[in-house]
Amino acid sequence: MKDIEKLLEKARKQDINIPLKIEHRIQYTLKNKNKNNWRYSMKKVVTALVATIIVFIGSISVYATFGGTIEGKPIIEWLGIKFSDKYEDYKIEVEGQEIINGETKIDLASVVCDEGFTILEFDINVSKEDKEYLGLGENMITEEFLEQVKEESRDTDLYKNMLKNKDILKNTLGVDFNSELIGPDDKLYNILVDDKLCRVKKAQNTTKISDYKYKVYQLYFLTEKELGNKTDFKLTLKNNKLKNIPNGVGVFPYNSLKSIQLDGEINVNVSKKKSLENTKINKDINQKVEYKKMVQKIDRVTETPLQTIIKVTSTINDLSFYSLTHEQDENYIGIQNFKVYDNNGNEIESCTYETERKVTYENGKVEEWATGDIGTNIDFDNAKMELTQYIILEKKENINNLKIVPTVEKINKENTKEKIEIGEFNIDLKN
Repeated sequence: MKDIEKLLEKARKQDINIPLKIEHRIQYTLKNKNKNNWRYSMKKVVTALVATIIVFIGSISVYATFGGTIEGKPIIEWLGIKFSDKYEDYKIEVEGQEIINGETKIDLASVVCDEGFTILEFDINVSKEDKEYLGLGENMITEEFLEQVKEESRDTDLYKNMLKNKDILKNTLGVDFNSELIGPDDKLYNILVDDKLCRVKKAQNTTKISDYKYKVYQLYFLTEKELGNKTDFKLTLKNNKLKNIPNGVGVFPYNSLKSIQLDGEINVNVSKKKSLENTKINKDINQKVEYKKMVQKIDRVTETPLQTIIKVTSTINDLSFYSLTHEQDENYIGIQNFKVYDNNGNEIESCTYETERKVTYENGKVEEWATGDIGTNIDFDNAKMELTQYIILEKKENINNLKIVPTVEKINKENTKEKIEIGEFNIDLKN
């Protein structure tokens, strides 16, 4: 990840022109590096800097590293925070929901749900046949692939890095739930909520128990967009696949990835009533931050038993394709993020991610773009963009106030990216 950032900086200093849409996608992916698994194929070894940058967008397989506990709350590193110690108090045991494939068995053990996250805990026993097919525990970087890199690449650092990681990067177990769940207009979805197709933020945490046993936590972030006012709902997992994934971040041959299709499905009834009994929601926050053509507002602060969730909406008016894609435009706004501080001025571990990105054109046409993406190459003026973001904070005791500082990225005189602060929100948690 730092290597990618260095490549971008080096390219700028050498006046290599990287299309902003491409750089925007790289930067967004870097910012969300632990929130979504990057799954790309490497078909050709890189031979130049620009090729390296483009390959990192479209053709290198990179996965985030996950860790977790077996007894107690899962530690989900993609969030950058830990769940509250009260996790166990809100866990509901599940029985009778399993998928069996020969001697391989996926058993849903428990579910936890609050005003945001739904976490499914699975116990997985893998058969000897499936373990061998997926190469679990074996090196992902083969000698043949190393030789290919050595012959085709002029990047000696890349080869040395892969050589160093050859015996470290190994196959571990992953599960694709609702894989290839295709709906209207050939759109791809990743969850069924009350039999309705949805696409939501998700993450997976895998811990190896033994050669044949694994613990998997599957997380979904469900908002009012998917649930409305429901406190009880059903989740359906079908079209499921066992797969091998790397146990860390690295480059490896695409053909080392394998999967096994599983028959059957899992249906689980979920309720957030228990957590709502101890959830506090503050919607009376009459504050805003203005920067150029953008206005940011905090819609609500939700303090659940497990974490604090802050919903932020941003509206950018008078948007044009040029102001969206050209950093030299006076109305250009870089990638947004937030810093959060407690009442003593200490920065709190937090994670920010985007769940919705909507553009309304001058003629009234509305488009929903993929999060973090510039979803068109067509020139336009006088549009409006609406972004929905969530800030997730680790639950801590004795915090009475929060200071939330929005930041945007900007190119400085040294032609490198820096984050500038554009204002602040002050939240009183005692109200």
